[in-house]
Amino acid sequence: MTGQHSRFARRAAVAMASGVVVLAAGPRAASEPAAVTVETRPGRVRIATDLAAADVRLGRVRITLHDVARRKVLTREPRDGGLFYERGGRRYGLGAVTGVTALSDGVRLDVAAEEGLSAALTLRFLTRRTLELTLEPPLPETVAAFGGRLRSPHGERVYGLTERLRDSPLLAPGVIDIPVDDVRPPEVGSLDRRGEIVEMRVRPTFSLYAPFYQSSRGYGLAVAGTAFGAFDLARSDPRVLRFRFESGTTPAGRRLVVHLFAGPDYVAILDEYTRLTGRPIVPPDWAFLHWRWRDELAVGPPARLDGVPVNAQVAEDVQMYETFGIPAGVYLFDRPVLQGNFGFARWEWDETRMPNPTAMLASLARRGYRTAIWSSTWTCGEEPGENGYEARALGHLAPGPDGPPRCANLPGDANFILDATRPEAALFWRDRIAGFLARYGIQGIKLDRGEEHIPSDATDIWADGRTGREVHNDYPTLQARIHHDALRDAHGDDFVLLSRPGYAGTQRYAVFWGGDITGSEDFGTGPGTDLGLRSAIISQQRAAFMGAPIWGSDTGGYYSFKDREVFARWIEFSAFSGIMEIGGTGSHAPWDMPTEPRFDAEMIEIYRRYTQLRETLLPYIAAAAREARRGVPIVRPMPFADRTDRKLADRWDQYLFGPDLLVAPVWRVGQRSRTVYFPRGTWRSYWDPGVVYRGGRTARVAAPLDTIPVFVREGAVVPRP
Repeated sequence: MTGQHSRFARRAAVAMASGVVVLAAGPRAASEPAAVTVETRPGRVRIATDLAAADVRLGRVRITLHDVARRKVLTREPRDGGLFYERGGRRYGLGAVTGVTALSDGVRLDVAAEEGLSAALTLRFLTRRTLELTLEPPLPETVAAFGGRLRSPHGERVYGLTERLRDSPLLAPGVIDIPVDDVRPPEVGSLDRRGEIVEMRVRPTFSLYAPFYQSSRGYGLAVAGTAFGAFDLARSDPRVLRFRFESGTTPAGRRLVVHLFAGPDYVAILDEYTRLTGRPIVPPDWAFLHWRWRDELAVGPPARLDGVPVNAQVAEDVQMYETFGIPAGVYLFDRPVLQGNFGFARWEWDETRMPNPTAMLASLARRGYRTAIWSSTWTCGEEPGENGYEARALGHLAPGPDGPPRCANLPGDANFILDATRPEAALFWRDRIAGFLARYGIQGIKLDRGEEHIPSDATDIWADGRTGREVHNDYPTLQARIHHDALRDAHGDDFVLLSRPGYAGTQRYAVFWGGDITGSEDFGTGPGTDLGLRSAIISQQRAAFMGAPIWGSDTGGYYSFKDREVFARWIEFSAFSGIMEIGGTGSHAPWDMPTEPRFDAEMIEIYRRYTQLRETLLPYIAAAAREARRGVPIVRPMPFADRTDRKLADRWDQYLFGPDLLVAPVWRVGQRSRTVYFPRGTWRSYWDPGVVYRGGRTARVAAPLDTIPVFVREGAVVPRP
């Protein structure tokens, strides 16, 4: 510390009477601080609630977050500084504090930046556990990026950020922006992200992202905004976690806002994070029954259902379910079932493919099915009366070439995307969807795309003035809100929206599924694999740490399985997932398998057993889902059970399903037993309650093809078949 800044620190300490100032907070919710204290001493300032505190060294800014109740340091910046900004290709850190201003909930610091100009740093406690840091750089309009650095002790584990197992090269940048690992999955990844660099740019098709991680040390960190960025999780320097994000064009985008959450456990941190970014939506109980769908319902001769000609594959599904005693659930109509190009030019049924839709829907309803349909903000069609034609005429299309919105699924046709930043465009699309949903009684949407072909360059200026580099990560939320509002307008609160892409805040509008997870490589043209199921097991738990508490996957893989065991094991896993949806390319039906035997009696029994079990477990699942309103996931990774047990810290191949079921899925073809580590307490086999296991021990358990190992916490009441 220089002599000048040392003198300032002494003056600041004297200026605050008795060294401690209690700042009245006014009326607040119970979760917010009753009071914030600001304490100054030579060389530092501390702001604190009764649960958390932040120390700031004044000589060269260095912030440390404490858990007050446990008297524990949660994280601190390196000695050479943490927060920084970039201008003209150079990085500038923060130097000494030159001024302190007390606020009602924290403190504002004037700071000398390394380039010789003055920056402002504000620290505020939003709640008793949530600290907000705001860095306002000098000359913000010329700043290119912001970032920060935190010390990372050896053994710290980092959870969250994406559902994708890892970043990998793109198949064909600019043409197919899909990472190679997505179509040829390797056996990599776990709960712990330490040692990775994770890009914050939403990529198809494993498209759930959040610039938010949780640390095994007891804190969470979230970077506000939607600009592109990346987290370096002790990859470049094994002692440091760092992040860097681009600046934006709006005032909010020209400053760095970071939130630090102090929590005794992962649930408390999720409670804070979702209070800040938006409480997750929880669908009605019926959405937790199993879903049935096919990627494409074929055009062909109809079949009769209740005496009325309907699509033959829909009739087959309904009739086979009745024949084999499979319960009704949610029936999803994937695209293309509507009119026009790509099956999405008008919100009207394509009756060549789907004859007599009203009668078909009535037949499904009589049997107890709820119905859902595919959607996206794709405004296809070149002719009058078509979505794309009208959207273009009204100026509702995203920036791009001024060509017809053909929906040819090519990058050059990106202008068929709706400009969801334009309020009039959002209303235009919402009203079209809502009218269709209300007319036909459809209560669910599976929301696809929203991250593919989005104009994402700095030269792409959207209606709200932001560039494509700012809108890209925000588009999943904009798209979800439009469809959420359409469903709400049509059905009140009795609906479900299931989205593929997501970013921070999307959980307010939708629950999620894991994209085009593969049961066979190379978009289904290559060999079968069991690694898609492995990735789904991990992805669901990644989502749990990210504030996305309800998640499912395409059972069997969107690109269809080529080994019957993969389908069997995936059905079992999906029965103990947030959403159980069965479908993808091909039939995904046990009576018409892509493997031998095609009519598979054993698979029919597995299919029936676990769809019936899902119905049996519905009260338990629905009760667990209600906790999701504060971020508590239905599927809870093992660190949730006991953060002090190191044997649970990265145990990705088992999890808690709700509060009282321990699930140990099998994913490898040919495996008929596996080891299970039991957390503290006593556990009984769900299938044979007489078999008891003690916590803190590992046991090898049998896992025949028709059985997923599941255990019940001693004393818990869980429905049984």
